[in-house]
Amino acid sequence: MINQKILITYEFTSISPQDAETLAKEIALEQTVELPYNLIKSHFIETEIIGSIASITALSKDRYSAVIAYNPEITGFQIPQFLNILYGNISIKTNIRIVKLSLPEQFLDKFKGAKFGINGIREKTAVWGRPLLCTALKPMGASPQEFAKIAKEFALGGGDLLKDDHGLIDHSFSSFHERVLRCQEAVTNAALTTGRETLYFPNILAPFEQMEEQIAFAAKQGVKGILLSPFLIGLDMVRYLSGKYNLIIMLHPSLAGTHFNDLRHGIAPEILLGTIFRLIGGDISIFPNHGGRFNLSIEQCKAISLSLSKESLGGLKQALPCPAGGMGIENIRDMSSLYREDVIFLIGGSLYGYSDNLTINTQTFMEEIKRHFPHCSKSVDRTDDFISSCEINNNVYTKDSIMEYLQFNDDFTWSGRGITEYKQSDNPDFYNIKRQELIGRFGEKTAFDLRYFEIAPNGFSSLERHVHEHVIICICGDGKLKIDDISMELRPFDIAYVQPLKRHQLRNEGSIPFGFFCIVDSKRDMPITP
Repeated sequence: MINQKILITYEFTSISPQDAETLAKEIALEQTVELPYNLIKSHFIETEIIGSIASITALSKDRYSAVIAYNPEITGFQIPQFLNILYGNISIKTNIRIVKLSLPEQFLDKFKGAKFGINGIREKTAVWGRPLLCTALKPMGASPQEFAKIAKEFALGGGDLLKDDHGLIDHSFSSFHERVLRCQEAVTNAALTTGRETLYFPNILAPFEQMEEQIAFAAKQGVKGILLSPFLIGLDMVRYLSGKYNLIIMLHPSLAGTHFNDLRHGIAPEILLGTIFRLIGGDISIFPNHGGRFNLSIEQCKAISLSLSKESLGGLKQALPCPAGGMGIENIRDMSSLYREDVIFLIGGSLYGYSDNLTINTQTFMEEIKRHFPHCSKSVDRTDDFISSCEINNNVYTKDSIMEYLQFNDDFTWSGRGITEYKQSDNPDFYNIKRQELIGRFGEKTAFDLRYFEIAPNGFSSLERHVHEHVIICICGDGKLKIDDISMELRPFDIAYVQPLKRHQLRNEGSIPFGFFCIVDSKRDMPITP
């Protein structure tokens, strides 16, 4: 059945309808068996292996469109062979362009796609209802210290995402490890002032045997995502890294232009930078915006954005489009109208050059973005919806809920306050915990919340960090508190203090429940998982 096939729409040059049919058959053969049709003696090969022509349409006197259907089994459900079927040998010919791609569920089900997608990135940045502002560390040749200064100033200005420029590697004049260490430290420290963390994505571009060491190092420093260039490191390498590491994957189009800049040959950019980048696990796809330094049309940019953020692709998550390339503050109005809120504006040189103060520049660009999205949520606390050991479903109470006396019960509960069980999650990073909200969420005017947590034997809280502070008072049982690389025992009436942005986790390795009071600010940021 045709809906179970991979459908590829080719446009090609031909002198007549008869010649067009011949060329379409040649494409179907070239992309599969690479033999003349009269040499095929097997019915199975003829019906199951060779592509079948679904339709041929005349577009002009010398240009035709053909839809060819391929059995998804011939791809082996592997990215390299899929690309081979898509555009392998015929890429060496001329005047053949792929303009549409339809993938069946049988094929899509074999791929995981993006790990975070639009909603996951929104959760990580705590920004809803407006475009995200991103910039790139420039220029190549600057020192790690200079890059760290840029990172700090951009973060203090309220920027959302910061990436390495795609040409920054492990240079002799600017080492990868020092750059990542200093830049991540800079955005982490800036969060102490702003109350939210700018996400920094280092560029992973190295010989094969060094790439995973670099990713592991970056992850250890606390980065939440990485920048990859699929056409430099390999598209299937991106799929592998996306599946293995719990990191946001931002994809750069370097070298991809060789596939789509000729309008009569190649692969349409919305297929390459949209559908295929989503398929291999991209959460974010950078592409050249209309009106900048590159030559994509408005229609092409809109098509890329739709293929990433709107169109269905089986069960794969939608990704954020990231137009870039010579955009200034004067472009934000038109970009906002074209892409709406689900987009990342990647602005480099014009952000740097707007004035001599990058922090003020960032604030100015951010204000311009927000001016076009007055309904947007403030980029603050989404703790109410965030599943962690500390922040589960804070309910809304009125002043009528205020109680001046909470009676303690022998089972370590307090009368008048319900016990909160944790939400179900497919991949919980906590286990066997219950909570009682005591003071601060019931209409009281306190600036703090007092909660009681109880971790059952073998239970544990999530490993996380945040800008707000914790005070922990052990009440019953014994527990372990890990802060960064330090582990400490907590016994009844011991008090512990967790500083801002310190990674911490609580565990119960004993045989009886471990209960503790936890005191935090009433207004607090979203926990950041390592």
